[in-house]
Amino acid sequence: MIPWEPIAGTTIDGGSELRLWRRGDEYAIRIGPQELMNSRVHGSEEALARHACDPIAARKAPRVLVGGLGMGYTLAAAL
Repeated sequence: MIPWEPIAGTTIDGGSELRLWRRGDEYAIRIGPQELMNSRVHGSEEALARHACDPIAARKAPRVLVGGLGMGYTLAAAL
């Protein structure tokens, strides 16, 4: 099994560590031991973008603001 390796991190309010981890071609964002997002499982991000964008897709110049942790799955689905 390929071990997880830390890529980057920072201390957030309250003293917890927000870190980006990599294992082969898989990435994870964690606060301490709590996984917030993983590049292997991102269906909910894509569903959120579809849910927000489908109702406005027929507009001439639809605009959407996407905010998140930064893996880009919501943005890619919105585009």
